[in-house]
Amino acid sequence: MTLLDRIARSTFVALAVGLGWGIRGDFGHLVGAMFPGACLAMGFAYVSRQRSLFLWMPILAAVSAIGIGSGGAMSYGILHGYAQSDTFINYSYGFLTLFLQGAAWGTFGGAMVGLVLEREALRTTQWLSLVLTVMAGGWFTSFLIVDSLGFHINPPRNNTSITYFGAALAQLVWLAMNRKWSGFRGGLLGYLGFGLGMSGGRLLGNIANVLQAPSLLDFTINHWNVMETSCGLIGGFVFAFGMLKYAYPAPPEDESIGWTSALSITFVLGVIPLWHRLTRIRPDEKLMSWANELKAYGYENPEQLAETILWQLDAICVLGFVGAAAWMLIHFRRWQPLAWFPVMWLTLTMLLFQNVNALYFWYPHREKQLNMHSVFWVLIGLMATYVIVSPLFRPKPSADDSQTADVPVPWPRWVAIAAACLVGIVLAASFVNGEETMGSANTRWPVWSWSEGPFPGKAAEAQQGAPAK
Repeated sequence: MTLLDRIARSTFVALAVGLGWGIRGDFGHLVGAMFPGACLAMGFAYVSRQRSLFLWMPILAAVSAIGIGSGGAMSYGILHGYAQSDTFINYSYGFLTLFLQGAAWGTFGGAMVGLVLEREALRTTQWLSLVLTVMAGGWFTSFLIVDSLGFHINPPRNNTSITYFGAALAQLVWLAMNRKWSGFRGGLLGYLGFGLGMSGGRLLGNIANVLQAPSLLDFTINHWNVMETSCGLIGGFVFAFGMLKYAYPAPPEDESIGWTSALSITFVLGVIPLWHRLTRIRPDEKLMSWANELKAYGYENPEQLAETILWQLDAICVLGFVGAAAWMLIHFRRWQPLAWFPVMWLTLTMLLFQNVNALYFWYPHREKQLNMHSVFWVLIGLMATYVIVSPLFRPKPSADDSQTADVPVPWPRWVAIAAACLVGIVLAASFVNGEETMGSANTRWPVWSWSEGPFPGKAAEAQQGAPAK
């Protein structure tokens, strides 16, 4: 595998996770993050061209979806507000906490993928030890910072992020001390990659905000979509680039693996879209909202059209289970040349689901607007291009049997590189942040929100003991 080939393979994974993370922003929480989490593992297994990873793909997709999806419990909106402020103490704090939160989001899924691929599977006692260590690390960190020191990460929101920070570090320490190098590598790459993805994505979102100014490019774009898509692009690329150079063992040949794979396939391609439909689409609210928007767009019989849209979402969920049936055929017949199918099918299913829910196919064209929904179609087009073109170069497995993953990880160098990148992001923000980004900013010192009016606002002045103006 040449460097250019490795970059191309990692880019496919980056596109899949970036598109997934961009769509995740429309749905949020645990179920929303399961989609890009599954794409991370499926994309990695596909581009590796390793027979072993093709066989592991269903289970890897499921554990990665659950691991990364678990991060959806964290509150992070105000942290992005801090990173958009124009004072050093606030935006540096914002980018640091976003790095830590992105890291906590990515590390659990990355570690689970690595642990599944360990040559020596963890024993039950080891799994129990790992779980207890993670829980203890989260509890102790929250007790120390929140309960003892009385520090709140983003008032008035919850402090769940602090618990995740401690749990993520405890996981990495356990993996390193127990010399589970494949799990440690996956966990650390998820930690650093998605940490840089969240903070770097926010910087790119700030840049998008600035470029919209009438004095510059004079166009509109959703800076949140820019941030979210960039987070997945960066995190997915870093994870794949670091994991691809190693060979991984095949799963054991027993019946439980087959059943687990079948359940995983059903969960990933069928249940995840259906879960979005059942938990994120409330028919009464949506039908009214869609009808009002369609009426504003000038459509006749908007109520009837809204009913049709709800039916289309249900049909897309059925497509998810159709894809699951096709993946089972591919998996159990061992048709490895079709290893691209699961990630492309889930991506297409969720893209259609998001587009229909957002009325993308119905709202009118807007001048001077870069629509991120259209960008998503460009991303899936690039993914399809890789699928079509890459076989022409007869790609080989990304590593041979001598390149095993059970070797120590050069973590000091990786951490140093990530720290340097984070410093660069903060320095770049000093040139980017300003009047345009303050339009949707928050500050931690003093506690202030853009919705309160000009900085620092009445609430912040009262908190500081200054008379309200």
